[in-house]
Amino acid sequence: MLAALASRWWLFIVQGVFMIILAILVFTQPTLLISLIGAYAVVDGVLKIFSGLGEQPDDQSRWPALIIGVLSIIAGGWMLANREVAIEALAYLIAAWAVVVGVLLIIWAVRLRQEINDEWLMIIFGVLSIIFGLLVFNNVLAGVLSLAWIFAIYMIVGGILSIVLGFRIRDLSERLATIR
Repeated sequence: MLAALASRWWLFIVQGVFMIILAILVFTQPTLLISLIGAYAVVDGVLKIFSGLGEQPDDQSRWPALIIGVLSIIAGGWMLANREVAIEALAYLIAAWAVVVGVLLIIWAVRLRQEINDEWLMIIFGVLSIIFGLLVFNNVLAGVLSLAWIFAIYMIVGGILSIVLGFRIRDLSERLATIR
């Protein structure tokens, strides 16, 4: 499995560079968020399929990578074809998720108050989650812009980590080659 991973070190770098480019585009043009997420999903899906079609270790099935790749391409294509619907649906989905998580955090904090200290931190986080969700429900455009910034920050951090990982795997690949 290690040799198979080491032979594909460059995929991590390609993914990382692509993530950083997407982040820069989102920072400069936040309304492109859904198109960029769709494009990322398509590219990520193609890379997953490429990885799944390549040589697999004996203990690893190619099917998870192929299934995830196909689903990513389908989801990304749908987002690209239905941008307005997709961005509004994404904002509402995240708003609902934030409200549900907030309520659950408050419930857990109350139930765990006998067993943990500082349960008030969970309650505050729960309240903040509920407020965020309600604000997004109230103003979808502001929610989308917030999501654009969060997405861009995630893509920059993830892209840098992916590039670093790719170079570290390449170094490992070179060390494995000298051992053989």
